Amino acid sequence: GVILGSPTTTITSYGYMRNDAGDILINPTTGLPVIDATFKVRGDRNPDFTLGWNNQFSYKNWRLNFLWDFKVGGDIFNGTEEFLNSIGRSKITADRLVPRVIKGVLQDGLENTTNPTQNTIVITPYTYDSYYRTMPEEAFIEKDVNWARLRELTLSYTFPRKKAGTATFIKGLSVFGTANDLILITNYSGADPGING
Repeated sequence: GVILGSPTTTITSYGYMRNDAGDILINPTTGLPVIDATFKVRGDRNPDFTLGWNNQFSYKNWRLNFLWDFKVGGDIFNGTEEFLNSIGRSKITADRLVPRVIKGVLQDGLENTTNPTQNTIVITPYTYDSYYRTMPEEAFIEKDVNWARLRELTLSYTFPRKKAGTATFIKGLSVFGTANDLILITNYSGADPGING
């Protein structure tokens, strides 16, 4: 989404209600996070920097070219994980029987004071299925995603001139094979950060 005055790379969504200090507000009755239904900027896809490294090695008639692609920073919305979560198939729903306390402060009138009430209410997601069903898009925005990717690898062989043919219109002959995206090293939990990014 694009918001006036923000970059065009922003991620806009619904999110969690927070106090002035940025802590998630918790409903004191249910122990669940309070949802902020304001559609606003929650992330930015713009990386801190990107870098490419292209190199070539040669040995006799063989040549190996490769291109590494590096990206540091930037947020990514993991829409696949959100969908899997909504139908109970994501990894985060596997521990639904485990009791937990959601980190945050209670929305009890003290949330913006110097001593807000820390949440201590224990919930079990299996009992409160709305815990997963009402998770806003903000919960699926992964921050500061990095990657190193072997974008392209090409191996080529150039035939010697005497084997290239006797026809005068043939100046040279070579064959090559190219493979794309052979290696991906990333802190992103989804399949491919380049697609979702």
